[in-house]
Amino acid sequence: MPLSDAKKTETRERLERDPDFRDAFHTEARNMYMQALKFNPELEEAINKFELILGAEPGSVEFEDGEDDALDIFEKILDARDNQDLIDEKNASTIN
Repeated sequence: MPLSDAKKTETRERLERDPDFRDAFHTEARNMYMQALKFNPELEEAINKFELILGAEPGSVEFEDGEDDALDIFEKILDARDNQDLIDEKNASTIN
């Protein structure tokens, strides 16, 4: 389920100001990488960028117009992971 623009703004602000939330957010994303990469190997570059963004000091990374920030990349990771979960469930329920 996509996040609303208001929720995205709130989350971006919290990532900037709350180091504990930022660490938890980063940890959760890392836990999803492998599943996401199974479904969409093209995410590897985005995941590497995600690591760089969250590894930097808040506010120190500048983005070009239209460039994905950490939250945009996280949504792609979630989407790929959810799609992989759906495929796994479908495969598990299919009778061969």
